[in-house]
Amino acid sequence: MRVKSVGLLTIAHAAADINQGAIPVLLPFFITAHHLSYAAAATIVFAVNIVSTVTQPLFGYISDRRPRPWLIPVSMLIVGLGVSYTGLAPGYWIGVVAVMVSGLGVAMFHPEGARLMNHLAENKKATAMSLFGIGGQLGFALGPLVATALLLSWGLTGTVFLIVPSVVIAGLVVFSLPALTKGYDIKGTAGSGPAPTGEKDDWPAFLCLSSALLCRSVIFYGLNTFLPLFWINVMHGTKAAAGFALAVFLGSAIAGNFMGGRTADRVGLRGVTIIAFIILSGSFPLLLLAGRPVIALLLLVPIGLLLAAPFGPMVVLGQSYLPNRIGLASGITLGLAFSFGGLTTPVLGWIADHHGLRATMSVVAFMPIICTCLLLMLPRGKKDKAPPDRVDSRQEKAL
Repeated sequence: MRVKSVGLLTIAHAAADINQGAIPVLLPFFITAHHLSYAAAATIVFAVNIVSTVTQPLFGYISDRRPRPWLIPVSMLIVGLGVSYTGLAPGYWIGVVAVMVSGLGVAMFHPEGARLMNHLAENKKATAMSLFGIGGQLGFALGPLVATALLLSWGLTGTVFLIVPSVVIAGLVVFSLPALTKGYDIKGTAGSGPAPTGEKDDWPAFLCLSSALLCRSVIFYGLNTFLPLFWINVMHGTKAAAGFALAVFLGSAIAGNFMGGRTADRVGLRGVTIIAFIILSGSFPLLLLAGRPVIALLLLVPIGLLLAAPFGPMVVLGQSYLPNRIGLASGITLGLAFSFGGLTTPVLGWIADHHGLRATMSVVAFMPIICTCLLLMLPRGKKDKAPPDRVDSRQEKAL
């Protein structure tokens, strides 16, 4: 594993997702400024994710045909521009368009970033992909803290400063692109189409895994969007306390990502994902039963750990099920892991409007059970372990 390059790509992921992590914290301020319902506020999250989810597989397909690593810094700037403008937008719908632009940047970043990370990982694919996920989770964790500080100091216009991390890190990535992409073309990622590996694509297993990722995404976005509102209206906390609770959840996910990847490289991808979701199925309902904010805050730690632990293993499993289409697999799995759950936020918002925030969180709490059932259907076999670097093995045969 090329540690320095993996580290830089992880930081780039964090810088991009600081903007994404800030969006849920903006919702209470948007509700006050524009007199929105819960469903209308959730539509903001829906907008950024509909664009990202629909276009992300397309960018993955493009990446398979010919790598375009320059999309990584360009996409970071697009994400930053979109979110930073939301607080300056004169009306609600202009703000929605701004976050849709941000969603396009997200769609550009993830497939190319994940494909490049697969190359940089060499024989530590689950660990490297977990580190890539840690970058995203770190961005999502820092986003609420940074956004809360900016909004409390300058109001909605403070969002303009959210572009700063994207600009700085994008510049660093541009400077480091030659080192990041060294050997990238040699490893068969360039050309007119996907590189053949001699293995068949397992579409049934990939679709089953993708369905589990869809449910996992609903859990993540359900918490990421409605946890601040749940904290304010059900737990009777302040806006600052709500932002801190979200940061605790997302911060715990950072440790979970790393633990999951390291464990999966040793004991297997499938087993780690199943065990994590089984335990999460029993842990999540306790959050709804917590009567005190302190207890609820403590419960967010294991929930964040368990939800994040399967991320790296699931993305690597998806890549191993489609070995001839790694970019497409990355685009779909990351689209589901990071974006698709946002499409369900208006539905969850409607439930909150008509039945309360506790009902919304109850629906989210049921999702780990569905994930567990889907993952139990995955085939056992050699792909339970992260696949070795395929090009290195070719080069060894040539020698």
